[in-house]
Amino acid sequence: MHPFLPSLVAAACALATATTAHAQASPQTAKVSLFGTANVQAETVQATGAANPAQDKPARWRVSNVSSDLGVKASLPLSDKLTGVFQYVTGVSVENGSGGTNGGLWASAKDAFVGLRIQDLGTVKLGRLTAAARWNSGTPDFSPAGAGPQDDQAALAGVSGQTGAAPQFNVRFDNAIGFESASFGGLSLRAYFSANEGRSNAQVSSGARLNDSSWSLGLQYVKGPLDLRLSHELRNDKGTLNNSTTSDTEDRDTRVGLRYQLGSGTTLALGYDRMDLRDASATGSAKRSLRKSGWVIGAKQAFGAHAFYGGYGHAGDLRCELASAAACNGSSTGMQQWVLAYNYQFHPDMLLEAFVTQLRNQSRAKYDFDSGGIGPGTGAKLSAAGIGLRYSF
Repeated sequence: MHPFLPSLVAAACALATATTAHAQASPQTAKVSLFGTANVQAETVQATGAANPAQDKPARWRVSNVSSDLGVKASLPLSDKLTGVFQYVTGVSVENGSGGTNGGLWASAKDAFVGLRIQDLGTVKLGRLTAAARWNSGTPDFSPAGAGPQDDQAALAGVSGQTGAAPQFNVRFDNAIGFESASFGGLSLRAYFSANEGRSNAQVSSGARLNDSSWSLGLQYVKGPLDLRLSHELRNDKGTLNNSTTSDTEDRDTRVGLRYQLGSGTTLALGYDRMDLRDASATGSAKRSLRKSGWVIGAKQAFGAHAFYGGYGHAGDLRCELASAAACNGSSTGMQQWVLAYNYQFHPDMLLEAFVTQLRNQSRAKYDFDSGGIGPGTGAKLSAAGIGLRYSF
């Protein structure tokens, strides 16, 4: 028997005993609500100047779904200080109904969980959860959906196309347990653990078993006009660096996010990200480590129903090491991106947005837009402009 199992069972029994009497004496009714967004925009996009001209993407129009979703959530009072909660959210493909693979109208799942909210302490959740790195990545981004080409998070989320697989720090935790605390004097904590359900039964080529657990921690301090966030995340045995199935790989990410509200409807924002990817089992010309940093600054100005926002992001050259100890060339692997946008709020639930954005890769870089990408060639310059409507309820 696992040494923690008796303690866990005892705690569960004590919690059940404390709530059963209250529930029997005063049965409560769950509060259930439906919510969602429909967000679609018409865009023109192109990628030019790639090192291989055959990889250029000529300008084309498209109609894009931008993180539309549909969800249901509920809360059920269990005692004076304890509330049961649940939530299911699915992406919805509004523009063509194709959704995810074999998904039809319904696209990939978003946050889905069941949990307990403890008054003045916090909420425990089990399910598919937004962990701290993803939660923090949108801090400097003012796009309403945090998605589409106007999302300026590419400098925080990408690694220049220099890894075998894309980093997963903006991907939700599956098989997760999370705790999100209440605020104590403006300070709150969130912590997540993604279980190692993919742990291999047999040894892999490195002579060990894969053990794919992940951890994520976030801190937030809110005081007056200041919102300051710090997150750190560790994902084990994902094989990101060399797209490998060997063990002893680590993907680490540290992010800082800040928003500050000035008077007269002005908000300033800053985001900084540092990724550190390692593969201790790498051999020969494979990368043993890679480090990348990037930052984004943004500002938003609101005038009643009108708002303008902009952002600028920069990712620097990579620093890397090869397993053979030969020199690893990280030069000319950075990029720059800028975004300008306008919002008009017809109604609290209905928004119009227009935007223009450009991302410039250096000669050996292959960054794409963080979402709504077009898959550019190395060294390409990406341009996009569009107008869209967002309805939320």
